[in-house]
Amino acid sequence: MDANPNLVSIGQKIIKKCKGLPLAARTLGGLLWCKLTEDEWEGILNSKIWELSEERSHILLALRLSYYHLPSHLKKCFAYCSILPKDYEFEEEELVFLWMAEGLIPKQIGQKKLEDLGCEYFQELVSRSFFQPSRSTELFVMHDHINDLAQFFARKTCFRLEDKLKENEGDESISKARHSSYTRGDRDGIMKFKAFKKAKNLQTFLPCGSRYQDVSYLTSDVPLRLLPGLKCLRVLSLRIYHIGELSNSIGDLKHVRYLDLSCALILMLPESIGTLYNLQMLILRYCKNLKELPANTSDLISLRHLDFTGANSLQELPPKIGKLTSLQTLSNFIVGNGNESTIAELGNLIHLRGTLSILGLEKVADARS
Repeated sequence: MDANPNLVSIGQKIIKKCKGLPLAARTLGGLLWCKLTEDEWEGILNSKIWELSEERSHILLALRLSYYHLPSHLKKCFAYCSILPKDYEFEEEELVFLWMAEGLIPKQIGQKKLEDLGCEYFQELVSRSFFQPSRSTELFVMHDHINDLAQFFARKTCFRLEDKLKENEGDESISKARHSSYTRGDRDGIMKFKAFKKAKNLQTFLPCGSRYQDVSYLTSDVPLRLLPGLKCLRVLSLRIYHIGELSNSIGDLKHVRYLDLSCALILMLPESIGTLYNLQMLILRYCKNLKELPANTSDLISLRHLDFTGANSLQELPPKIGKLTSLQTLSNFIVGNGNESTIAELGNLIHLRGTLSILGLEKVADARS
């Protein structure tokens, strides 16, 4: 700026168009930071978007302009965020995993891992003020106007259950939608989900709610009858529900890449889980009753993240866990007896990251003594 006073003059004119709104100024500031030439700044100042009517769309023109200048891959990732409720706090990793599951992060052979590329996408959206840090440590939120912006550009592809039911659009909208979320209640009965019966093309089933909310209860009709019929699902989350059973027909959901069953009361997973060959994330945090994983878990050749933090009843891992050579997250490695997982299996898991706890080493010592 000091080296080019012309940019100062152009920038001041752009700021005037923000009408004193801090969010608009911050978002445009993030956009201008990525532009280096006078022509680029002049292009933003003279954009035809400033001539549109805010009243018609209820979207601040500065925000629409900032979205227009996003790269195409960031536009897709940001529009997907329209399924997040207003004021919802989210983690960076959480959103990156959802983008990955939905195929919004393109594969780059021989280059960066999808997770690293997704984190770059996320941080770029932070730098442009589309996401902002929340009051909670390491969590983020979208400003209400930013959330409105995401909904505006997502059009009919994303569906927030409560919003559409208020507008009496439930059945019609969800029949066209690809991604959906809803606010988790204390006790969710089947009537809450009747609109989902028409959601034959749905790819995302995502309950949302406060991270400080107590565990909720879900009618068994949802995991046993409703969900197995949603054949296009890629993201299936039943997080923080006290569910006791999953249908074995979950194995028919061949497109599922993200499965979150955190806090479920299940004793074991259906054997058919092992046929979900596209599954990338299996999240079983605090499944305190979980005794074992299916023997064919080692057939999940696409699995990248297996997290069973807090599942303290799990006594051993399935045999041949070393076949999961794409694993980057393994919360614990439990050394087994006999034909179960041995510590030698770790030698094949060359992509593991982060912290790994190894449990059951005393079994190795006992075997040698």
